[in-house]
Amino acid sequence: MKSCLRTLGTSLANSMVIPAAWLSGLTTTALVWGMIAYWPDKLSVLGRQLFLASVSIFCLSIWHLIRRKRRAKALVASINLKEGLSLDDTQLLGFPSPLFFVFDLSNQKLAQCQSATGDYQIRDFTWITGWHLEWRRIDRRVSGGVLRIVDEVGMSVPAEEIRREFTGFSLVLTVANPGHPPFRFPMNRSAAEGWCSRCNVFFNG
Repeated sequence: MKSCLRTLGTSLANSMVIPAAWLSGLTTTALVWGMIAYWPDKLSVLGRQLFLASVSIFCLSIWHLIRRKRRAKALVASINLKEGLSLDDTQLLGFPSPLFFVFDLSNQKLAQCQSATGDYQIRDFTWITGWHLEWRRIDRRVSGGVLRIVDEVGMSVPAEEIRREFTGFSLVLTVANPGHPPFRFPMNRSAAEGWCSRCNVFFNG
């Protein structure tokens, strides 16, 4: 129960820290410009307080991510020492989530790690039976005017077009245990495509 609560708490913290880092970073940038333009006479007390708060949140968010990365790398190093493996701590599938995978290509092994508790399981590459990308396709109907020549006169006539967007990318791993649900690792499109290519090398090499 304690380990489940710790994992849940870590997951919640990770889900908030990256958006907080982005938001506070943008706010800090805007306020730095404001301080340069209006300091010291025209910048209000509220503006100064907001600047200090955003800088503090940004620094704490970055510190949290660095701390998570160090803990993950330390766990991988301890697994390599205990198990005699060569897991590559530069390729952490799922990080900064507390659940991540790390791979040893030379020994055809992977470690399923839980950084919140320090638990791990060693698996053969054959445990992974499949991998693919998932995403959501969003079709948006956009109305606008299109310039056309009608009776030798340029006229803007109503027109509609469908704009297609792809979002919500995830790398999905299926495993040899039929009762185990697939592992889903949300990430941006370029990262998902990169990991899919790595899986082709790992499991088809």
